[in-house]
Amino acid sequence: MVLLEKIIVLNNIPLFSMLKTEDVSMIATIATEEVYEDGHILFHQGDLGDKLFIVVSGKVQILKEKDGEQTQVATIKENDFLGELALFDAETRTATVRCEGACTFLVIERHDMEQLSYEYPAIAFGFIKVLINRMRNM
Repeated sequence: MVLLEKIIVLNNIPLFSMLKTEDVSMIATIATEEVYEDGHILFHQGDLGDKLFIVVSGKVQILKEKDGEQTQVATIKENDFLGELALFDAETRTATVRCEGACTFLVIERHDMEQLSYEYPAIAFGFIKVLINRMRNM
């Protein structure tokens, strides 16, 4: 995926909706494309979180494990994202995520986002605004 395609994808994602075009462009430079097949586990509940996943195509199942049993609690589809809290802390994942069919993602790693946020604080503030709005709507 070329830079312009990444910018277009990011502009369609609610997490980036309050950012300026130049900020989205900077984020696009650190986003990498990853492609996985049906059934691939992106991460397990309890894994250390260090990446944000943006669903470019396909969908994923969000699974919670309790007492040894997994229950599907949500489905995340194209133009949505998961793992956003991993950009700000190194806590463990609260669910397991499995690809349902072939999936393409843009992935942003925490250490890349931290460095970008130090250089461009407006990006961090933009994320914070979006996350606060998302929490208020819950």
